[in-house]
Amino acid sequence: MLYREKIPADNQHPKQNQSFNCWIVVFFLTFAVGKSFTTSSPLTPPGWERSKGRGLSGAIKGACPFFFLNSRKISFITIHKSSKFFTFVPHRVSLTLYNKKMKFFIDTANLAQIQEAQDLGVLDGVTTNPSLMAKEGISGNEAVIEHYKAICNIVDGDVSAEVISTDFENMVQEGLALAKLNDKIVVKVPMIKDGVKAIKYFSSQGIKTNCTLVFSAGQALLAAKAGATYVSPFIGRLDDISTNGLDLIEDIRLIYDNYAYETQILAASVRHTMHILECAKIGADVMTGPLSAILSLLKHPLTDSGLAQFLADHAKAAEKSAVPIP
Repeated sequence: MLYREKIPADNQHPKQNQSFNCWIVVFFLTFAVGKSFTTSSPLTPPGWERSKGRGLSGAIKGACPFFFLNSRKISFITIHKSSKFFTFVPHRVSLTLYNKKMKFFIDTANLAQIQEAQDLGVLDGVTTNPSLMAKEGISGNEAVIEHYKAICNIVDGDVSAEVISTDFENMVQEGLALAKLNDKIVVKVPMIKDGVKAIKYFSSQGIKTNCTLVFSAGQALLAAKAGATYVSPFIGRLDDISTNGLDLIEDIRLIYDNYAYETQILAASVRHTMHILECAKIGADVMTGPLSAILSLLKHPLTDSGLAQFLADHAKAAEKSAVPIP
């Protein structure tokens, strides 16, 4: 007998990333072979439905936990023997499976800002694009290549370098050249038809890719199926057209969890601290944003006032100790 959480009428869980859509039943039993048993579950709570099946042969000694897993959550039930009946007690979420930490990328081509973020000790990588290169006055293929090398010399993590071509053959040619620059290079490819084909090719060659300019869950699904290392949904640009970009992050998270896609969700076009925090709550693997957004996480008025008070109290105490005793 198994219990599964019943999906509400609107087919939405309170938190979609906590849904149990791809459960694998893993169970640990201690039982002796014997007659089949009768089950009963008077403690089944509202909102849970029972799926009946053939009873296990044997007598269960003690409690038997059944674990229900997807890629991020665990839920389980326990079986307790009482007289001639077995009571199935469901537990909704007992553990959370987070095998990796959220990554912070900086979205810039400015070497000084990259160095500052690196020195802060929280930087995991860099994303760039042709617009950011142009903003720093970097033009010409040779200058761009040298700038990517300089970025790789600063950071320890991945550096996204974008191709300029929009046809398959030239994207592959550009991407191969970029990948040879440094093992940290991630080839950044636009979400277009030939881009998906290029991502598939690069993934078959073991080259890391970042599928950029993603604005729908369908696009993210295609990128994952093609084997993209990262997918970059642009939440800030969606906000600009009166669409909640964070909803897209939630949709992608749910789809990827349903099918255990390894593609990492790289929340792009992050504008401010609330974007970062909401992406962290939803479960984005990576966020990339300006240095200002990262540094804004440091700020809180109570931190400032509390530190000022501590320093003032310390100064007063020092003055008192410095006054000579008559």
